[in-house]
Amino acid sequence: MALPYVMQLDKNRISTGSKNWIRYFFHLHEEGLLSIGFKFKSNSFEDTLHYIFNKTGILYGTALSNLYTSHKFVAHLTKEEKLKLLLFENLFYVYQNHELKGAIDYDAFLISLDDFYDKFQTKISPWEFDFDKKIELKLENILSDRVKIKSNLAKGNYWLNQSANGLVFIDVLLFAEFLKNDGIDLVQQYDDFVLKLLGFLTEAAYGDGKIEEKEKRLLYYLLSSSHLNPEQKEMVKMWINNKRDKTNIDKLSQDDFFNKFIFELCVFVACGTHTVHPSEERNLKNIGKSLFLSPIEIDEAFLVGRTFVFKNKAALSILNEEKSSGVLLTAIQKKWSLILGRNKEKLFNEIKESKDLMDLLAKSAVRELRPEEKEQFKTQFYDILKSMPSLAIFLLPGGAILLPLVIKIFPDLLPTSFKENTIHKKDSSND
Repeated sequence: MALPYVMQLDKNRISTGSKNWIRYFFHLHEEGLLSIGFKFKSNSFEDTLHYIFNKTGILYGTALSNLYTSHKFVAHLTKEEKLKLLLFENLFYVYQNHELKGAIDYDAFLISLDDFYDKFQTKISPWEFDFDKKIELKLENILSDRVKIKSNLAKGNYWLNQSANGLVFIDVLLFAEFLKNDGIDLVQQYDDFVLKLLGFLTEAAYGDGKIEEKEKRLLYYLLSSSHLNPEQKEMVKMWINNKRDKTNIDKLSQDDFFNKFIFELCVFVACGTHTVHPSEERNLKNIGKSLFLSPIEIDEAFLVGRTFVFKNKAALSILNEEKSSGVLLTAIQKKWSLILGRNKEKLFNEIKESKDLMDLLAKSAVRELRPEEKEQFKTQFYDILKSMPSLAIFLLPGGAILLPLVIKIFPDLLPTSFKENTIHKKDSSND
């Protein structure tokens, strides 16, 4: 299936903060510029997905590396934007593996993914994105929604708005199940898995008889990432504060694929927050046995979990930061400094284009401007006006917080040159 020619301001750079990045991803993939950068030791889909989840960091709610896109394509992205792309890449990989027909039909993939999220909609978000006529734009909005956590400022945990959804990997697991059987009850599957996961994570946190403050914060973070109903959330809060009653939720099966992820996250909660003593390690291993894991799988999970924490703890802010207004300010400032910093060359473009504007002004003094020149004049004039308030707001005290709010209310405030992933069809006269 031929795709329209795609042109972007910066060569091969994917900007998931702008529209049309899904089509641009497909263009790069069709051109052979995207490929999985890992070598797999097994042909098993389950083993491969397990390796991908750990290698990229999506199992732990972060994008330490992307799956198809190399660093040069994504170095300019924020953590949230990278995670959004990583979620999409994992969903794309699952579909590729399911089809096994050589060349992939990109539109068929989008239709399948749209169907999946439509059936999942009542659980994960009350979104209304059908106003976008193009299916890829609707999915771009959905994926943006999926990687975020929404929290209430009044409850003192607005810091979570600057965190990423720690449970997005569940979307990938459920999409794999959906492709095998599109009649499954996705909402029930989600509830069962998340309750089971949070129950065992709570049990792991109490492995030494008490729950550490960091463990409690990590569990509340994952609970905030979930889309359980209010009654279910209250039940999990009781588990966190009083240690759960095992008889409440143990709907266990010998599904090693899902259970392996649960146990690795149990190891992550324990090893990522404090030094695990021998008695606590024995309790963790008992959790592994109750999840039907073999002794070898339990030892491997400890090795994988400890290695991941040792190598990446500094990059996992949830393990290091306390919830506070200071964390909120720092997170927003970093994000918008990065966004404006990566667009500095576009500001230079605006300044350069202002010279063209002056040339048009000079021409208008001696002759009537042509219609296309008038349109060019109007566009460049408005873009220069847009650039100034954006920078002025950012430079104000607290401007890093104000700017994203203003841009959300007035999206056209950013200059045209800041918009990326623009898709252009080839001129048929040149064919």
